[in-house]
Amino acid sequence: MKSQSIPRVQQRLMEFIRTHFQTERRPYNVVPLLGDASMRQYFRYFADSGLSYILAVYPEPFNPEDFTFGQVYRLLQTIELPVPRIYAIEGKLGIVLQEDLGNESLQRRLLTAGPEQRQALLKQAIDHLLILQQKGNAAVDPAWEASRLAFDVEKLSWELVFFKKYFLEGYRKIALPEATINEEFARISGELAACRRVLCHRDYHVRNLMIREHTLFIIDFQDARQGPPSYDLASLLKDSIPLDSREVDWLRGYYFERAGLDLSEEAFRRQFHLMSIQRLLKALGTYAYQILTRGNFIYEQYISGSLERVHFSLLEIGEFPCIQAWAEKELGR
Repeated sequence: MKSQSIPRVQQRLMEFIRTHFQTERRPYNVVPLLGDASMRQYFRYFADSGLSYILAVYPEPFNPEDFTFGQVYRLLQTIELPVPRIYAIEGKLGIVLQEDLGNESLQRRLLTAGPEQRQALLKQAIDHLLILQQKGNAAVDPAWEASRLAFDVEKLSWELVFFKKYFLEGYRKIALPEATINEEFARISGELAACRRVLCHRDYHVRNLMIREHTLFIIDFQDARQGPPSYDLASLLKDSIPLDSREVDWLRGYYFERAGLDLSEEAFRRQFHLMSIQRLLKALGTYAYQILTRGNFIYEQYISGSLERVHFSLLEIGEFPCIQAWAEKELGR
């Protein structure tokens, strides 16, 4: 569908609100929310009853029959993981009406949590992840994208090229030796693509876990796909969260003891750091893309921490001198 034929977001939003809430003679309030790095826009609807709801407005209409968000929502409900309730899906308008979980993300709670609460919250997030990995593939329909899409060589390589294009060349104006960095990218992608695959959330980080009444809810799961067991764990422990190395080691061990993986703890440790490198480089590419193309400078706050964490994993692996030298130059070392 051509973009000029799609009604504007506000037009679709108001049509949905009038239809579902019958607002002609009722007071109400709609507030735009700061969204994620996607093209979706989010709004909070306050009804005169005192209840509130979240409206996710997609850039285009969609077919509810093959709507990935709806498919993964049903899957997560089936395996009894807490997700915000969906009240309505309107494909023609490109809108999903969801339960309002409030504003407290795991990221926000961790800022003020003491050591014991911090550990308990992250253990709960890992417990959710283990359920997803151990029960997810049995519940997913083979026809769904969550079953068919995977972090294969092509996808992992594309993400690293994305980092090179938007962060190195676009944001930093840096050109690293082409043949050398491409060779290092290829080794990272090849080794990770060969790992046993499980169902991955795809963005399982602390901003996509919400807390309400002591329950940890999972949101933004529409990009679920197959990938290495370490993928979501690396997102949780390395993406936008300042954990020290002892915390990361302990939590990785907590996961490993319960995951039932067919590899040694040392082999999984390597996979985790390799996955952290790939994941963090892709995240840096996303931050740069948001800054350069959409003017979202809020993402600059995540760059320095991501550089520190990718450098740590590069040192742990010790096999990618071109990327490591770049990271050390970025960090002034």
